[in-house]
Amino acid sequence: MIYNPLDTQEIDIIVAGCIQGDSKHRKAFYMLFAPHMLSVSHRYARNREDAEDIFQESVLKTFNNIHQLKDLDKIKWWTKRIVINEAIQFYNKNRKLVFTENYELLQQCEDFQNDIYKNLELEEVLEAIRALPDKMRLVINLYAIEGYSHDKIAGMLNISVGTSKSNLFDARKRIKGLLSNVRREII
Repeated sequence: MIYNPLDTQEIDIIVAGCIQGDSKHRKAFYMLFAPHMLSVSHRYARNREDAEDIFQESVLKTFNNIHQLKDLDKIKWWTKRIVINEAIQFYNKNRKLVFTENYELLQQCEDFQNDIYKNLELEEVLEAIRALPDKMRLVINLYAIEGYSHDKIAGMLNISVGTSKSNLFDARKRIKGLLSNVRREII
């Protein structure tokens, strides 16, 4: 999470300026929240270009809908949610999302606690995740990293709860198998 040195009153002034379309306030908002939004978009995209597309659409949607922001304490969550929704739309349109995340977060998942994975490099883990089918990558990202429930994921992706659970189970199983194969190659 990004440290924000501004207090709520300063953010309120920036948001009010953005609502009025003031370019200085929009730039200030962008400088504060763009790094966080871009990092979220990178987690969903296969490559830098896709992440930038998701990010750019998210920024536009943020400025177009900033008047709907009611609680400044939830501004980071609000911008993150916009990026996630844009990523899902990008996925549905392009069918090429991929889950990427730093290795520390991946280790939090129970399947990554095994000793076999401790010496794996980040790129090896990401390659295993990139090998997953699109829906599996999206479900594991939304569930394991974003913390959404299967009910919420099912609604977001227009699938059943059972399909969400099945995709998560299959994704974890495939990742574990792929990483086991990588580990055997190392030994």
